[in-house]
Amino acid sequence: MTSTSAEPSATPLLNHLDTLEPISLDQLNEQARLMTRVDRKYFVPRAILAELLDQMPGEFRVLEIERTRLFRYRTIYFDSPDFRFFRQHAQGRRHRYKVRTRTYCESGDCMLEVKSKGYRGQTVKERIDHDPEAPHTLSATDHSFIDEIIGEDAARLRPMLETIYHRATLCHDDQRVTLDLDLECLAGGASHAGPSDVLVETKSPGGRGPLDRTLLTAGVRPHSVSKYCVAASLLYPHLPSNAWHRTLRHYFDAPKAGAA
Repeated sequence: MTSTSAEPSATPLLNHLDTLEPISLDQLNEQARLMTRVDRKYFVPRAILAELLDQMPGEFRVLEIERTRLFRYRTIYFDSPDFRFFRQHAQGRRHRYKVRTRTYCESGDCMLEVKSKGYRGQTVKERIDHDPEAPHTLSATDHSFIDEIIGEDAARLRPMLETIYHRATLCHDDQRVTLDLDLECLAGGASHAGPSDVLVETKSPGGRGPLDRTLLTAGVRPHSVSKYCVAASLLYPHLPSNAWHRTLRHYFDAPKAGAA
């Protein structure tokens, strides 16, 4: 099996990833960089996802860097003390933001990212290099970068939580697909792990791609879900989490969703 740093136990899905043709990071960014895109997210059991991908021979290539195909990500999410970004999502605002640092654990690289959801449902991601030794901290340069995008004082933002997970990235033409496994959410001394399913995210410049169509044919429907909002709901139970009540109960085994 191709090297998978700190990988989960072997599964049919991981075995399937080893059968795919590789694509380099430079090739992936040239073919499907997708900083502006339409995202769709699905929860899919690992064995079922492996079966569906087996039915699509030759459709996808898998990102491979130094013989590794499954990578560990660490993400720190920032928000205001009153959780303004979280509440934008909970209230269904059509225009909303996320601010985060993302560390690619194998390489040690770190980026500061601002994700914006626009009125047409497109996701726009803008990012700059960040100090990998200080993922919980925003510098004056970071504040200026964030201010230019969100139009308000970024100095109010604080690190609220972090997520750690493994990710494999697939590519088909100009569509990118990420497969996130073994999500762990942490804040202070609290933590929560799950789901056991794969969180599949398809990212395309417009319409549905081949995996979207295959999932829909198999009866798998997209979910409106955010790792940040789910993690915040689990770790800060006072937050209004009714928007994700079913997701939390069904996929994250949460005993109780937050009050409205």
